[in-house]
Amino acid sequence: MAATDPIESVREELFNGDVETNRPVSEGILKKFGGQSNFINNFQTDIKEFKLNGAYSVATGITFFDGVASFFYNSQIVGVSFYNGQSGSSGTTTFDLRWIDVSGTDQGSIFSTTPKISNSSSNETVGFRNLTTSTDVTPTGVTLPTFSKTTFNEGEAVYLVLTSAMVAAKNCGLTLFYKPIN
Repeated sequence: MAATDPIESVREELFNGDVETNRPVSEGILKKFGGQSNFINNFQTDIKEFKLNGAYSVATGITFFDGVASFFYNSQIVGVSFYNGQSGSSGTTTFDLRWIDVSGTDQGSIFSTTPKISNSSSNETVGFRNLTTSTDVTPTGVTLPTFSKTTFNEGEAVYLVLTSAMVAAKNCGLTLFYKPIN
């Protein structure tokens, strides 16, 4: 291993034997500390859930329908999941996340391709994109998003806009995963 290789990210318990009095500090305990620190840095996230319960087409085009995700620290989006409970008879449900800078100005979409679920999807469909692990879940009828912006300054915010909705569909939402950065 090179000195610049990261320590493997692991969630691992420390034991009394690792830190007992008169025991030398070993590479093993430092590796455990480093692994735990990297685990937290890489995998601990905050979330904002945007939920549109019931027949949600009434929310199409409404801003701040289910609040905003305000970034309390400089932050980075690390993934998104979105779902539809009951598929509609026609059309496509399209989600967009728009960002607001610290001056309160809407800067547009954070996606170059927005997440979508079409009426060809089954009931209880979930789409998922994890930018940290590069894991995608793309069931039938789902279009995963392409992010054009993932980092935000302290005080900026994003909000959900439902740009289109399947006819007679029920219960959808989007969960945004993010973490603080330097």
